[in-house]
Amino acid sequence: MPSASDDRRLCAVRVNRIRRAESAPIPIDRGHGGAPPGALDFSVSLNPLGPPEAAFAAYFRAAGEICRYPAPYPDALAGKIADWIGVAPENVVVGNGSTQLIYLMARLFRWRRPAVAIPTFSEIANALTLADSNPAAIRLCAERMWRLSPDDIGRALGDGADAILAGRPNSPTGAMLEYDEARAIAVATAESGAACVFDEAFIDFAAGARSLAQFAAASSSAIVLRSLTKIFAIPGLRLGFAVANQELAARMRDSIEPWSVNVAAERVGAECLDIAGGYIAQTHALIAREREFVSGALARIPRLRPFPSAANFLMLAADEDAPGAFGNFMLARGIAIRNLAALPGCDPHLYRIGLRIHAENLRLIEAAREYAGGNHHVNP
Repeated sequence: MPSASDDRRLCAVRVNRIRRAESAPIPIDRGHGGAPPGALDFSVSLNPLGPPEAAFAAYFRAAGEICRYPAPYPDALAGKIADWIGVAPENVVVGNGSTQLIYLMARLFRWRRPAVAIPTFSEIANALTLADSNPAAIRLCAERMWRLSPDDIGRALGDGADAILAGRPNSPTGAMLEYDEARAIAVATAESGAACVFDEAFIDFAAGARSLAQFAAASSSAIVLRSLTKIFAIPGLRLGFAVANQELAARMRDSIEPWSVNVAAERVGAECLDIAGGYIAQTHALIAREREFVSGALARIPRLRPFPSAANFLMLAADEDAPGAFGNFMLARGIAIRNLAALPGCDPHLYRIGLRIHAENLRLIEAAREYAGGNHHVNP
């Protein structure tokens, strides 16, 4: 078995080979999972508890208001979000999902040479490319468990990056920068005159993790993206927010499209925040238990290698006779997982699996054992 030093050497060889190659833009990728009818959908990463009951009640109450325009900007919801995360309302920008805010930043700030730690959410590089930026790749690797390092940041800034964008915890890898590591990166970028954006869309699933939102509110150039879509399982409504200092946040609010947040989304978001404490605590218990169970079970299956994760999903490498074989095998058994082969920064044979409730996770593990040729029953 390769040693840790062997892994580091392999990673260095791979990174140096990529750096020596002719520079190329990060390609556009619009694959975001989704399952055919009848399949268990492990390809998306939402709260397995589903939306809170309060969300449904708020949604149906909002039905009586669809004949009226919403506020051009959802000040009331922004205030509730600010109270929830401990910043001023002036530091918060609410949008139609964090994706809208990613595209807003890309066209507003017009970074000349942003650097994106990949693999990550593909709409980050997509937005930068469509805004005529030239996003450079900070390529993470399996040999380092997909972790971003200070050396990566130093090289990117040395190569002229004027913005660093990274996930925390990152999707699809699940790797998590600790608070002090992320803060140090934000400080280093500011000292170089560059911006720093952390996508924290999944941080509410990482029990004990500390968001950089309060740091960003006082920072000269850091921005944090957060999502209500993932933790409250409301992707059909689209709710996200950004946190930045008051000047940057004001520029973003002045540039966002009016009526970006509809009446139902605003009402549901406000109701979810009212019950967030108990609901998120329940989520943490479920995710911690199921992540340990699924990761441990997959690690014992030949031909599969799950990576450490702090989020509500797992990235894994599959030993396949042909690219896509593992995903196709699972789909034939009614289980849809995310094939990452087309995601920039990923190699073939990589997949992401969103955690679900225990009985459904058992089905996934049984099918994975069948793929590996085993007939062992999974201990529930």
